[in-house]
Parts: sequence; structure tokens; C-alpha cells
Amino acid sequence: MNSPAQLATQIRFHLDTLGETNSHHPFEQLCLGLTRRRIVSNVIPATGPVSAGGDGGRDAESFWSVLAKELPETSFFTALATEDAVVLAVTAQRDNVPSKIRSDLSKMCGKGEPVDRVIYFTITPVDTAKRHDLQAHAREEYSVGLEIWDAQAIANEIACPDLFYLAVEYLHVPSSLAPEREEADSDLPDWYVDTRDRWRTRSAHAGSMGEFVDLREAIRFSSLNLEARADLPDWLESARVLRNAAQDDSNMVDRIDYEMIIATGLGLNTLRPVDGTLRAYFDRTASKPTDLGALVDAITLLRLTQATQPRGATTITVNEVAAWADDLENVLDRELEAVPGENARVSLLSTAAILALGPREFTPGELSTVPIAGPKMSDVYQEVSAAKREGRPLPSAPQDAQLRDLNAGMAHLVNLVAALPSAPMAPLDQLMTMFDLTAPALIDHPDYFDIRNALDRATIERAGRTAAGERAQSRAIALLQAYRPLDALHEIHAAKLNWLNGDAAEGAAIMMLLASDVYSDLGLPLAAKQYAMSAASIAKATGDPRLAVLMARGIILTATYEHQAGQWLAATRTFQVGIWAQSQLADDPWNFERYPYFENMLVDQCLIIRTATALRPALLPTLESVVQSTYLDELVKPMLAAAADVELLDESATIDSADRSGLGRPFSDTGPVREYSWSAFGNVWVVTTPNDRVHVLAAERFVAAAQITLGDLAAEDLLLLPGEICIEIEVSDKPVEPHSVFLPASERDRGENRHRVLLTRAGRLTPDADQLEVASATFQVIVTQSLLGTPALKAVMERTFERGLPHMLTCVRPYDELVDIHKDEFYEEIRGLSPGVLDPDRPRLPQPGPGLTQRLPEHATAYDHAASLDAIEGRYEMLHPPVRLTLPRLASQPGFRELVTKLRTDGWKDWHLLTAVANIVVNKRAAHRGLNMTTSITQADMNRFRSLMEEEERPDDPETPAEAFTEDEMWFHLANAARATAGHWGLELRLDRFEPHIFLNVLGDRFNYWNDDVEHAPILPA
Repeated sequence: MNSPAQLATQIRFHLDTLGETNSHHPFEQLCLGLTRRRIVSNVIPATGPVSAGGDGGRDAESFWSVLAKELPETSFFTALATEDAVVLAVTAQRDNVPSKIRSDLSKMCGKGEPVDRVIYFTITPVDTAKRHDLQAHAREEYSVGLEIWDAQAIANEIACPDLFYLAVEYLHVPSSLAPEREEADSDLPDWYVDTRDRWRTRSAHAGSMGEFVDLREAIRFSSLNLEARADLPDWLESARVLRNAAQDDSNMVDRIDYEMIIATGLGLNTLRPVDGTLRAYFDRTASKPTDLGALVDAITLLRLTQATQPRGATTITVNEVAAWADDLENVLDRELEAVPGENARVSLLSTAAILALGPREFTPGELSTVPIAGPKMSDVYQEVSAAKREGRPLPSAPQDAQLRDLNAGMAHLVNLVAALPSAPMAPLDQLMTMFDLTAPALIDHPDYFDIRNALDRATIERAGRTAAGERAQSRAIALLQAYRPLDALHEIHAAKLNWLNGDAAEGAAIMMLLASDVYSDLGLPLAAKQYAMSAASIAKATGDPRLAVLMARGIILTATYEHQAGQWLAATRTFQVGIWAQSQLADDPWNFERYPYFENMLVDQCLIIRTATALRPALLPTLESVVQSTYLDELVKPMLAAAADVELLDESATIDSADRSGLGRPFSDTGPVREYSWSAFGNVWVVTTPNDRVHVLAAERFVAAAQITLGDLAAEDLLLLPGEICIEIEVSDKPVEPHSVFLPASERDRGENRHRVLLTRAGRLTPDADQLEVASATFQVIVTQSLLGTPALKAVMERTFERGLPHMLTCVRPYDELVDIHKDEFYEEIRGLSPGVLDPDRPRLPQPGPGLTQRLPEHATAYDHAASLDAIEGRYEMLHPPVRLTLPRLASQPGFRELVTKLRTDGWKDWHLLTAVANIVVNKRAAHRGLNMTTSITQADMNRFRSLMEEEERPDDPETPAEAFTEDEMWFHLANAARATAGHWGLELRLDRFEPHIFLNVLGDRFNYWNDDVEHAPILPA
């Protein structure tokens, strides 16, 4: 084996031979290869016949790049990139080389683009003094830097293992003299090294498909992997040579151009060197018959160009990109018209949908105002690749993504899913991935759910339920990234169900934990608790050691959700169980970074102890005994000591803090009555039950079901009346008859403001019957608060069950079995503790979870603007006669005029005033005439009242005193009249006791009640 010095000497000999034979071109190619690997990587050959001086003295020059600034020293390749204008000059001349260099400097720097640096290669040695003299001349005359590489310097570098191929290819040095590779090359796979060595010594190219495939794999690897990135310029040059050899085969040229463009864009983070290639590629695509694969490739290049434009890394204009997209669309339309078979038709529809549902092209104005350049394409690729390897979510489209043509894309998909049964062989993987990751931008389209369901059915038929679960998971995560948690929940449940049915326990457990996290973020902690314990149950049932830690995670998360629900003693006891599980089932169990859920609950535990210390010291012995039993106090004490100087909140401030955080009232699990409170869609739910094991499990079964149902009903416009919903849970040892499960407050004893829910004790019913019972109770509570009519509510319930509410409510096992981890003694202990819940008399006002918002239309479905105006016009006509004398009298009363001013400030129109006044007056008039105007009014009296409303007021009718027209009476009678109006809209007000302002504000928000009016004569004299 030759030493490096010996090898360099042999290379020097071969360089001298080049000089003797005046072999300029091989020397130029050798110097170009050396430059790319040692001096500056972003350099390309200049144009023109070099030996004739047609390149202006420039054998090669650097293309524009910002890699050097953006990724300094992050890889061998990027460390060599430059933003400077670098010119490479090469001479094989043996005599008078300094004069040659001066002459070439004049040519290079005297015309053309400005030059920053010149790299000059010569076969002839240049001594140090002359070298310095030439460098000073370049600096003083042309303000450029000059580097001179003579034969010895060249030989020393080419003797290195990674450049020796240049000696073999251009100097014909025997390959047997190759030096040993350094260990750094071991990072490259053997196939790549073998391919690289083969291409470095290749002397002829046939332009064959075999050559293309061989090159394609290597150029892709080089462009996409930093450890091989330094080879990329050589691979691109090989691709250009292969392209020349294949120039008569247009399809092969397209394939090679595609690889060159992709490799340049991803590997060099610029498209400028291949902008011309791109233009020619799309010109060919638009003007010749194209196969489907080429169309997909063209769309890929279109997307790459769009992504590169904001960085200024291409000269291609937005107008060019838009024209290319239009050309592709036209090609697809033509192909679809002529396609002969269903498989081909589905494939074309898939491609057309991918084009239409991709990002819209920039406009010139938009591109000029892009605030940031965005990430480099190589970074994007590396991040996506890492995410795939590590199982992390892929980046998805934002909800407000500007797509090229949403309606056209969805129309293509509608046609595609209709044709799917006849096209079982059509490939859909790329389309489905695009659909899942674009879900946030598609979900509000009316055809989305039909398309999604059809694609999921196709996935199940082709790949099974586990694959369908993975797709649903992808959509769920995309929707979570787009801050659409309620929509994500439906996908999470679909993924969970598919994985359970596909015997994929790990996927199902992970989806349950994700569901628990989403429910918690929505402020629905008992729903979160049910799903956390379901995950723990699955992990236990599998017996798989890899899933064992999910048991501990599920239990500790349950403690976190109990803390969120205000069940602070229960949370402490559950945390104790979770710690035991963590210590037995987790590796390195106390590693906070690895198990953040453990740290989160530890922080909550410290908060519980601090609050008890300040506000409920009687609870401390119970809390401390639990904490000490697991040696958790060794972690808690330092944390409490660190917070010792932080002022403790008083009771009022603690409740304020809990309400702002959406927590249940702290310590609401102590004392004889347990309480659960949360907020959703304008209602505060307060559920109470006796604080014993049987009642608590039943109450939580109901609360979890109610919270899960509310999460599903967010998609529905329920027209709920805001306010507090109070429910008392009772338990029967015998199965409860369906009609006895729910008793509204209005049918209970006088003065009772709580609904009663009577549930069957756990274990007395089948799981399906148990589920039906809690679902029925939940719906009946919601129905009392909804203004929807009965037919509309039935339709809502049908849609809810179609969306899969039953499998959402019961997950793996019945609720009572899942969460029953504490003994009767624990319930007895906390039932006897007092004082317990903080400020029990203060209203419950927990804030809803930030994601628990409904996406409702501006107006309710039943609202008709034209019909509303007609009805208002009718009121002005019909309600004036019965009060024609009363109105002038009231207008003369200063007190009434002040009231009118106040009400108008509150939004009252004249027809509101007229309605309230007419109802007050006619009610008084009806009572004077002997009508029964109580809640037991007969139908006959109701008919007589309607007749009175149509009668013109007479002078002998008794006057209604001014004091009858108070603000409360005006609001009450307006609301009563609106209740009748709501009936005409198909609405029902089921609450006997309701707040007029709240009811009327719902009508105002959803039926334009406070805004609609028509032109009319003044109802009150001036």
C-alpha cells in the first residue's frame, strides 16, 4: 500500500502528463470535482467552448446560494456553500503561467457579473513569492480574492480516499492504488458506496432504464441524507451526462429531469440551477400525451416550486406556476373524458383531487409580502422523515388553508367514491394520506363526512380495521393541530373502535389516553377519567409487558382528572394507587422528563396540601397519611418548602382561581353530599349525590355519560337556554322503569329546583341496558333545557346514535367496574370530614374548556327573515287597537316615559313595547271580565282571551293603572308573548320557571329577535 506522499507523487506524474498532451478538458473536470468537495460546493460549469475562451475566462462559477449563512457548518456540504460570486479558472498551460493568470483575471473581472473570489488551478508549480504577488494584484486591481492551486496542492488533495476517484477517472491512475477509506465512510451504506464507486469510474452511458434506476437511488440518498450530501454535485453531473445519452427518449428525459429537480431542491435548497429544466419539463407535460405517473410527478414538482418561491430560491414566477397548474388541470380533464376503464378513472380522479386540494398558487402581491422565508426544503424533509420514524404526527393543513379549488377537489372525490366499488385495484394511498392531513381544511365542506366514510370503508376492505384506525388517528391529530378538538374526538373514537375490532390493543389504549386528554382540555374531567381508566384496563387485560406502564399512566391521569373535578381527597387516594403502579411497572419510574404525567399530578398534590393547610386544616391528617404511605412526602416537602414564601390565597380567591381554571369546587368530595360541577354551552351543571360508594359510582356514571354526550352534541344546534342545571342522583337496588329514570324539577315538591335522576345500582342491569339508562337520563336533562321541538330533538338523537354514541359511552367495561378502586372505608372516612367544600353557598361558575365552543350558523334553521318581518308588521296592526286609548295615557306619564327610554337602551323596538303593553292591558281586562288567567286556564277562557286581543279598546274599559307597567312586568309579558311566537317556529319552552331576559336573548341571538323591525307609525305620541 502506497503512503499518501507516494500516492501524491504518482498523481503529480499523471498531472504532468496532462500538461504534455494539452488535455484541458479532463483537467478542468478534475478541478471542478475537487472544488466542489474542498472549496465551494455550489459551483457549476460555465458555458461556451473553454479552449476558445468562450466562457470569458471562467471555467466554472458559483450559483446563488444562502446555505452558508443559513446552515453554517451543519454538514460538509453546507460548510462549503457560499453566497459569494466565485469563479473557477483552469489552465493546463506549462509556460509563463503568472502572465496567463493576469490575463485571465482581466477577462474574468473586466466584464460580466461581478466577481468576489477566483480559484485558479494550474499544472505548473507557482512559488510562494509569485503567488503573493498575484494575490496582491488581484486584490488591488479588481478587489477580488485569489486562491492558486498548483500541481502539488492538487495532488495532495486527490490522494485522499474521498477524492481518489477523480484521479482514476481523469488521470487514469490504476484503481488498485486507491487509499484505504477513513472510518467516516462507514456511516454510508455499502450499497451506496458501491454505487458511487461504480459511477465514478463509468466512462460510457447508454441512457438505459437500468442506468437510470441505479442513479436514481443514489442521487436520492445523497440529496436526502447529510452524510452523503457532499457527493450531490457529482451525482447531478452524472445525471446530466445520462440525460444527454438518453436525449432521444422523452420519457427517460422526463424521469431524469424529475430526479435532478427534486435532488437540487431538497439537497441544495434552491431551484435556480434547474429553473430552465423545470420550464422545459412543464412545457413538455402540457404538449404531449402523459401517463398518470408523470402527472403525479408534475404535481410534486409544482408543490416543490411553490414551497421554494417564498425563499427567493427560484426565478420561476407565480404566473408561471399558475399557468402550469392550469395546464395540468386541463390535461387531467382531457384524460378523464377519454379514460376507458374504472380503475384508470379512479386513479385520474385521485390525481385531479390531489391537484385541486393542494395549496393555492401565490399571487405576485402575496409573494412580495410574505413575512418570513419559511424553512428550507431539506429541513422540512428531515423533520417529516424523523416524525415518520419516531411515530410523531406529520404536519397538517391549517383550518384556514387556501386550497387551489376546494369545491372542484371535493367534486372529484364524490365521483371517486361513487366509482370505488368498480375499481378495487385503483391505488389510493397517496390520496388518503393527503385527505387525512388536509382534514382541517375540508371538514366544513358538506360532502366531507360522506367522502370520509366511503374512504374508511375502502380502507377496511383493502387493509383491515387496524389500517382504518391509523387513518382516523391521523385525521384526529390533524384536527387537534388545527384547534378543532370536538371534531378530533369523533376521529379518536373511530380510531379506538377500529383498533379494538382489529385486535390492536396498543393502538386502542393510546387512542383512549388521547381521548382522555382531549376531554380534560374541554373541561369534561369525568369523561376524561372514564377513558384514562379504560386505557389502564386494556393494558392490564393484554398482559403485554410493553403496555404495563400504561396502567400506571391511566391511574395517575385519573387522579389528575379527579383534581380537575374538585374531588381533591379522591385524587390524593387515586394518586397513591398510581404511585404503587408506577413503581412496579415503569422503568426509571421517578423520571419527570420521561413521565410528565407523574410530575403534573405531583404539582397538583402540592396545591391540594397548600390549600388544605390554609383553608381546611381538618383535612390535613387524611391527606398526609396517604402521602406518607407512598413516601411521596419526600418529593412533596421540597416543593412545598420552595413555595413557602408565596402568599396563600384566601377562600374567595381560591374559588376565583378554580373557576378561571375550569375546576370543580375544591374539596367537593368531602362531607355527606358529594358534588360535581362543570360548564358547557352556557349551562353550569351541578350534580349532587349522597357521598357513599354506591351513589358516587352511579353519579359518576351519569356525569361521565353527560359529559361524553355533550362533547358529541357540540355538533348540534340545540338552542339551549343558558343557566344552572341542578340534578340530584338517587340509586335503586331494583331495575328502574324507563319512565321513572328522570323527574324534572317542575314535577317535584314545591320549591325544589333540582331534577332527579334515579339510576339502577351497578351490576343489576346488562351493560347495554345500563348504558341506555344513563343515556336516557342525560338526554332528558338536556331536553328540558332545549328550545328545539320534539321532531327536531328526535332527529338530533338519531344523528347522535348514528355517530356512535353507544360505543363512546361504554368503553371496554361498564363505568362502575372501571373506576371502582377505593374501598367503602375510604368513602366513610371522607363523608365524615367537615368543613369540606369551599363556600358551599357561593354560585358555581367554572369556566368552560377553551375548545368547548359550538360552530353554529348565524341564525337557527327555523328562522325565516321575510316571515319574521311579516309577523312584526302584523303585530303593529293587531296589537294597537286593544290599547289605542292606553298608549296616549301612558305617554303622558313621566315614569312610563323613563321606563321606555330604559327599555329602548336595552334593545327594545316599538313592537316589543307594544306587545308587552297589550299583554298587560288585555290580561287585566280579561281578569276584570272573569276569565281564569291562572296556569289552570281552560280552553274556553283561552279562546275568549284571544277574542279580547282582537277587540278595539273602548272608553268604558277599565283603565290599567300606570303602576302595572313596571320593568319586571314588561319583561315578563314580552317573554310570555315570545313563548307563543316560539311555538310558531316549532320551538318548545319546557321549563316552567325561566328567566325572561335569558329566553329572549336566545331568541335575539338565533332568531334576530332584537334586530328585526319594519317601518311603522310611532306607537306613542310625542
